[in-house]
Amino acid sequence: MLSLVANMAIALAINLWNKFFFDALQNRDEGALLWSIVYMVALAIGAALAAIALLQTRMRLQLRWREWLTSELISLWLGGRKPACADTPESLDNPEARIAEDGRLSIEILVDLAGGVINTLLALCSFSLVLWYVGGAIVVNGITIPGYLVIVVVIYTGLTSVGMYLLGWPLIARVEDKAQAEGNFRYELTKARQNAGSTSGFGKDRGLLTRSFDALALLWMELIGRQSKMACFSSGSSVLSAAIPLLLCAPKFLAGEMSLGDLMQASAAFVQVHAALNWPADNAMGLAHWAASARRVAALDLACRQDAGVSCREKINK
Repeated sequence: MLSLVANMAIALAINLWNKFFFDALQNRDEGALLWSIVYMVALAIGAALAAIALLQTRMRLQLRWREWLTSELISLWLGGRKPACADTPESLDNPEARIAEDGRLSIEILVDLAGGVINTLLALCSFSLVLWYVGGAIVVNGITIPGYLVIVVVIYTGLTSVGMYLLGWPLIARVEDKAQAEGNFRYELTKARQNAGSTSGFGKDRGLLTRSFDALALLWMELIGRQSKMACFSSGSSVLSAAIPLLLCAPKFLAGEMSLGDLMQASAAFVQVHAALNWPADNAMGLAHWAASARRVAALDLACRQDAGVSCREKINK
């Protein structure tokens, strides 16, 4: 948490630097420009240290949490389980892949998403205040609208978020299907390795592997198409988010109501608020991957607990 706060403090300081630098540029103040360079070097050092602290915190938390989850899943899978828990496809497919790959993804992505949510809330609160204060009010047909830039960014982000949601929601099912296909392909590879000593089954194994990978490739192509649409939409909205505040503030700048530093500070704050509000849409793919992996891990946990319960009842009946 402290590392996230430190990173946000650096981001706010950089936003303030925008005003300091561009005001000095507008006023042709050489002394202020030199101080702005020193200021930016100090910010760069602070940003590097804060990034190291954030990286260490995030990855250590992922490791410790994955150690706990892996230990729990292995204990359930191996302890008191029926053979069906591991070997029967009708009971559960690819428990090894669920423990190793899906367990890893569910933890790593969850920690990243949790950190992103906290960072988003901090950025939203901080830069909304900056945008409200720097942007000020605007008069339209005799009506004064305070904090008009905040209102515009909320409306704009709402529209882009709806678009990203419509494009990204089907990803959850597609990602889960692809994860299952990856597990099936690994399963077929394991069976082919076990049959390596038999020459008679070479053609059959090769055919099974080819069909398994073809099914995986088809699902992969569907994901590529869906992600391409999302990337196109996201890139276009990001470019507009940088241009909109400049266009809205241009009349106030030309009228002398805003300095060049105020204009650039407002633009940077607008982009930050838009990014914070648009976080769920921008992270739709990560959310889809996490949901798919978490559901596969939860299914393994439930299946092994049920099998363990059946084994226990059988022992009591005997």
